[in-house]
Amino acid sequence: MKEIVINVTSLETRIALMEDKRLVELSIERSENRSVVGNIYKGRVDSVVPGIQAAFIDIGFEKNGFLYVSDIAGAEGTGDFDFEEGTAKPRARKGKQPGIETILKKNQSIMVQVSKDTLGTKGVRLTNYVTLPGRYIVLMPTVKHLGVSRKIENEKERDRLKKIMQEVRQPGVGMITRTAAEDKSKAELHADIKYLMKIWQKSKNKMESMKGPCLLHEDLTPVLRLVRDTFTNDIDKLTIDDEQEYGRILNFLDNFAPSLKKRCKLHNVKKPIFEKFEIEPEIQKALNRKVYLKSGGHICIDQTEALVAIDVNTGRFTGSKHLEETVFKTNLEAADVIARQVRLRDLGGIIVIDFIDMQYERNRRELIKRLQDALKDDRAKTTVSEVSELGMIEMTRKRVKHNLIKALSQPCPYCEGMGLVRSVTTMTATVLRQLENLFCHTKEKRIIVQVHPDVARRLRHESKELLDDIAARFDREIQVESVSDFHIHDIKVVSARTRKEITV
Repeated sequence: MKEIVINVTSLETRIALMEDKRLVELSIERSENRSVVGNIYKGRVDSVVPGIQAAFIDIGFEKNGFLYVSDIAGAEGTGDFDFEEGTAKPRARKGKQPGIETILKKNQSIMVQVSKDTLGTKGVRLTNYVTLPGRYIVLMPTVKHLGVSRKIENEKERDRLKKIMQEVRQPGVGMITRTAAEDKSKAELHADIKYLMKIWQKSKNKMESMKGPCLLHEDLTPVLRLVRDTFTNDIDKLTIDDEQEYGRILNFLDNFAPSLKKRCKLHNVKKPIFEKFEIEPEIQKALNRKVYLKSGGHICIDQTEALVAIDVNTGRFTGSKHLEETVFKTNLEAADVIARQVRLRDLGGIIVIDFIDMQYERNRRELIKRLQDALKDDRAKTTVSEVSELGMIEMTRKRVKHNLIKALSQPCPYCEGMGLVRSVTTMTATVLRQLENLFCHTKEKRIIVQVHPDVARRLRHESKELLDDIAARFDREIQVESVSDFHIHDIKVVSARTRKEITV
């Protein structure tokens, strides 16, 4: 059972995908930081950087977007295409490719589409391979290739769709049929193409008539984009709590998929929709570092700049007979949970999973198969390596937006994103060293050292003898003052006479 649950407020739109009443994907779009992926712009080349074979493009944003040479349509050296649901990425041919400096010049105008939102300090990633997704077809007006979604596996159906595309294609454009095109008629596919060609023609006309960087085409709202891309026959129900958006969905389906209208429901009771479907607790769990397994084991998920590390532990699960059996069962359960958490948290890039070491090769093969099977429903492209001798599996997952934790969190202002602060013992030793250094440079007789309450407590009790020894050696008076709103790293020394800070 698959269902979509949508919560709409003036601040944000939250879209949840449920499988068997469990949350597996969550998308959050906030009005203050709306995604621009899919939007098409007239851009101006601000600078060309041959060293990284990329150009920085002004599209009217605060930060320039960046465009790699491999993402420029018509550049020599680009060959076949990797077709994915809604996208087409060119594969480079072997041999030398032209440098970007031979293709683009400063201040040149170029049509670009956003392929990735701003991530961290980077601007948006751009492509010159424009793709316009419809309900059944993705139009690729800058290439001439035809493709069929990999998820359509029936060869007869693939051949039928290819034949239809050959008959209805417009001159000089490429197309991909989406998964939703399966079993659709020629008339339905043709109507989708005509709709997309109108958008393309309008974008081209604006490109020619508008001056300077500007928006040429804006993609659908988050809710309608979801309906277009995800709400297919394998979704049993869609429930939304906003009457206006509910009306827009029905109008959209009138034109593209009338048969799905009966699966849409309006949630109009007082109880919040995410509470009714028990989604809120699942979101809170998805923000935790540790995820518990039913057996008693657990996994720990740590995100770094370079990769995501996932560690599997047996915890209190001891099994019934042998160590290998216990480890194998824990690893299998962890594989299912990891696949779900990767989707839910939208983890991307390199993911290293440290499974518990297993003795038998057949168990390792079974674990790989279990993880691959669990990842089959993930719409993002994933690759999984073999189990190493140390029990590690390396996988990659494509991602185009902020993952869940980054979308819902910000770096801790206390630890500044490290996840750790210096211990009370470390800070006590630091205070004592700073006082010795200070007394070598000042003649101030009576001083007050202001510190965090935990450090102050340590200086007054366990380390009082060390503090008294410093005071005696330098013939000074030292008073310790606790400041409740101090960071544990904060140390301030002031004169007891003037209350002014003393620094070296």
